[in-house]
Amino acid sequence: MYHDQGQIAMKLMGFEQGITLQAGLSWIVTTPAHDTDFDIAGKGLAKVSAFREALTLARKMIS
Repeated sequence: MYHDQGQIAMKLMGFEQGITLQAGLSWIVTTPAHDTDFDIAGKGLAKVSAFREALTLARKMIS
């Protein structure tokens, strides 16, 4: 399965909670699964739940 095909299912099931984990590195890399939305930048409309999920996973991996 290609990356984009997997992303379709993830976005349909919970886009606001989706995160990306880059494995196999000697450091932890987690990011929100969505990209920057320049249309709403600076307007206070962005949802931060995916960022929170990425941060929570990184903190769990450290512990």
